[in-house]
Amino acid sequence: MTQQAPALQVPVRVENDRDGVAMNICQFDTDYYARIRLQMMSGGAATSASNLPYLVVRNTPEAPDTWRVATQPHRNDGRTDREGRAHVRVAGPGRYRVFIKEPTEQFVSGNVFTIPRHALATGTDSDREVQPLVELEVIENANCTLSVRRTHPNGMQRTRGGGSDQIPADGAAHRFTQAHTSYVLVSALDLGNYVVSFQLWADASRTYGTNHPLIQNSTFRDALRIIYGEQLTAGTGAGASPHDRILTSGGREVQFNNQSTTGGRGRFSFREDNGQPGNRMTADETLRRTHPATMEFLLQMMDDLDITYARSTGAWRPHIGSTRHRYASAIDLTHVRTTVNGANNQQHTVTIQFHRVSSPDSNPTATGQQETAERTRMREFSRRIHVYIATARAQRTLGWLGGPWRLTYQQLGVINPNEPGAEAFTTNDTHVHHIHISMGIDQL
Repeated sequence: MTQQAPALQVPVRVENDRDGVAMNICQFDTDYYARIRLQMMSGGAATSASNLPYLVVRNTPEAPDTWRVATQPHRNDGRTDREGRAHVRVAGPGRYRVFIKEPTEQFVSGNVFTIPRHALATGTDSDREVQPLVELEVIENANCTLSVRRTHPNGMQRTRGGGSDQIPADGAAHRFTQAHTSYVLVSALDLGNYVVSFQLWADASRTYGTNHPLIQNSTFRDALRIIYGEQLTAGTGAGASPHDRILTSGGREVQFNNQSTTGGRGRFSFREDNGQPGNRMTADETLRRTHPATMEFLLQMMDDLDITYARSTGAWRPHIGSTRHRYASAIDLTHVRTTVNGANNQQHTVTIQFHRVSSPDSNPTATGQQETAERTRMREFSRRIHVYIATARAQRTLGWLGGPWRLTYQQLGVINPNEPGAEAFTTNDTHVHHIHISMGIDQL
């Protein structure tokens, strides 16, 4: 690959400022490249934040309040690779911020970028900006070279350090050289590992409100307004948790079990004072970190398949699991229910649990067991759900899927021209008790 010509290393002109002091004005004709490995804590160890969509924006010393979309080097889709590397093209002094890419939105290089703000339950934006994952401060040296250091604007005024409630400390300065003028992986300036703490994931994950365009234009806007307007019903009764949240809309019910908000409730709110002990998030604020497109898919599936009840134990979370949950693009389901007509128009309630051990009759391809009418209804209902979800993945509406049973497209009778013969649902010990649904990264 041909590399660009080296940058000018001497001033190209001399000007005087208004106090009569000579100033060197440097002109940089070459782009430099830096990379940083984004990591996340999971199970007590740092792992790569792989396949995380990200966006790089920059300002300049001359216009510090104007941010523009920067181009994405190396990976044109703007996603971290398996090792979690994010790449930044440096075209001169200024600040370069790496944001979590907003799902469903497209960005054009060079366009002005407005930093989003966390939304209040009323739907209006707060005065608190969504935080970048990391900022690179690029400064011009006296000899017309550039130095870069890893930092963070810390608009939430968090404590810096290495704890889960803190944001990372600033890094040391590194100087660009002619070795860093190509975007190939080995040439980019390596800024090392950067662990995104639980709190930083929270601060960098947008809190959505009812004024979001997707909610306003959705067929299911009434239900979405309940979720994103914090109008859900709290759990009551025997066995319920006060952190459970219940959606009832259009004759359908979704229970967001307290497990779906545990990680968020352990983190600080974006608000300066939300009235909660330790200023920790509520269950409602936590659920508002899940992108509306994810919630909309669940509601659409329930409507299409006449599902009257669903139970979720996982949505957005900053503390455990894959990048997909932390990216707000995934939801976990454990139970679903419907009503079907049997002989003589007799109605039957069919409840299935996505659990390999506790509910083998919910396996859509179960064989070898004595057949009963109830078992048949369960299996057929489960198959309809798995076919629906697998079809959405084949159409690239959905991304990675996990569940209690390994299922191929062929087993489900789904044609996938992109991955013929591949598995639709992956299984492992983590997904023995739920279905994991991810929105398609390509669409986000």
